[in-house]
Amino acid sequence: MRFLHSADLHIDRSFEGVHLLSEKVKTQLPAINQKIIRNLVDVALEKAVDFVLLAGDTFHQARPSLKVQHDFFAQLQRLGEAQIPVYMIFGNHDYYDPQRYWFAFPENVILFSSEEVQTVQGTTKNGETYAISGFSYQHPWITENKVTEFPARAAVDYHIGLYHGDQAGERYAPFSISEMKQKGYDYWGLGHIHVPKTLSEQPPILYPGTPQGKTKKEQATGVILADLTPQGPTIERLEIAEIAWQKQVVSLADVTASNAVLPAIIERLKSPGSRLLHLVLTDVQQLPPDWFPAAEKNEWLTYLNERLAQTEPLQVIYALEVEQANEDKIALAVSEDYMLQFLAMYESPEMFADRLSDLLQHPLIQRGITHESFQEEVLQQAKQLLKDDFQWEE
Repeated sequence: MRFLHSADLHIDRSFEGVHLLSEKVKTQLPAINQKIIRNLVDVALEKAVDFVLLAGDTFHQARPSLKVQHDFFAQLQRLGEAQIPVYMIFGNHDYYDPQRYWFAFPENVILFSSEEVQTVQGTTKNGETYAISGFSYQHPWITENKVTEFPARAAVDYHIGLYHGDQAGERYAPFSISEMKQKGYDYWGLGHIHVPKTLSEQPPILYPGTPQGKTKKEQATGVILADLTPQGPTIERLEIAEIAWQKQVVSLADVTASNAVLPAIIERLKSPGSRLLHLVLTDVQQLPPDWFPAAEKNEWLTYLNERLAQTEPLQVIYALEVEQANEDKIALAVSEDYMLQFLAMYESPEMFADRLSDLLQHPLIQRGITHESFQEEVLQQAKQLLKDDFQWEE
């Protein structure tokens, strides 16, 4: 029996931490969400799976837009035409309310619409029988361990558990691996954690991660192709992302003139795939002292992204740093660990909000950026600036 396991698509979520984009890129990035759904369906058809599992947070919003719903259902109907069922649970982001959907789900989509654990059974085209047990969120969080509600293994060839939760959390259906194993299931398809993670190999208890990273922390992505046989499971992780978050180091060792820097960067960023780039410039000792005024960094990013937008595939620089040689840095008589401990104080949301209370009331932040993502980006940039500009004691 073969199936595709995906989770945390968050198909209506925007890319975070990406600024100073060209007009062309502003129209291209939102279209990636639709392409990811298409890619997932393409893989399911190519691999001739018996069914597809969607383990929660398919949508980023509890009330997805009409267009997002239409595009998603259109792709699922392609699976229906191939007689491939889709088993779908809802997570803490897209918690289920039937009144929020403008269209009926396609007939091949089997919803687990209740917070009570439900079990459905099916038969593959080859005559193998299976059962799938799962539940959905109907609220933004579930504090109970839901594993205890899952039934004992059914009298079928294979039994699968669908579960959206956090093993170590308190609000997102906490669970224990040992309790899952005690159920005797052949596979547990998890959702909620955005990076691929294996909690157990026998039986497989797996997070596939998000298929498409939407932040710089989501660099490892994918879906799982699983084959269950009497001899045991075979697991393969497949990459379907349209664009990758990457760090690229560009050496300027052979560049001696300021006006040669930008052409050299553009030439060295050629790539066969689409990327969101953290660009690091190194070996800058041959350049004049004032070759890169820090106040002009945003101008550089805007210019580079405008130029990169004229080429294919899509490339966007979301962060730019210059790695200075130690002799160019200001020496301080304190350790880097001390600096990191100092910054750690501001990881407290309360401390951060207290120090930046006026700024956090700015309409731009209130309207378009979450406090959590703003705090994370500010601290990351502060840490990077301190590392770039100062030499710390060992």
